[in-house]
Amino acid sequence: MKPAKKAKTTTIISTKRVISRPNKSKLTKLLKRPEVESWRTLMGTFQTVYRALEQALLREQCSISRFQILFLIYFYGPLSASDIAQKLCVTRGNISTFLNRLEADHLTISLPTGERGGRELVELTGKGARFFEKILPPHIERVTKLMPRLSPDFLTTLRAVTVKLQ
Repeated sequence: MKPAKKAKTTTIISTKRVISRPNKSKLTKLLKRPEVESWRTLMGTFQTVYRALEQALLREQCSISRFQILFLIYFYGPLSASDIAQKLCVTRGNISTFLNRLEADHLTISLPTGERGGRELVELTGKGARFFEKILPPHIERVTKLMPRLSPDFLTTLRAVTVKLQ
């Protein structure tokens, strides 16, 4: 009598196909470069600090985007929407919604400049200035608690990266 053939059994772990990664070890070595480790650490730290500060600002009814716009207008304003977008590295279209909300909340006002093309400047209202003056000190306290004091040499190195890319 012939032995019975064993049936082939396949266990399906997932309905998704497993992708082969033949270059993974080679690419992992790239991640070990000191510059790349610096970048990954910097980005990871930025994301963690950003989330913590954003959560705290949200408890004060202020998104980080709203905070950044109020910050720019308070310290550098009045500014055009294009100037704000450029300083925040976003498109003019992305800024429009935020500016409309700030104006609807009576935190900012649009001022005509009289220039051709109808360019307007965005300025804080009294309410906007008071709101920002209320939320900035506790925000600075949170930053002070979260961030270490970086050496002047390290800060110079970081600024050099910015200058190099401009």
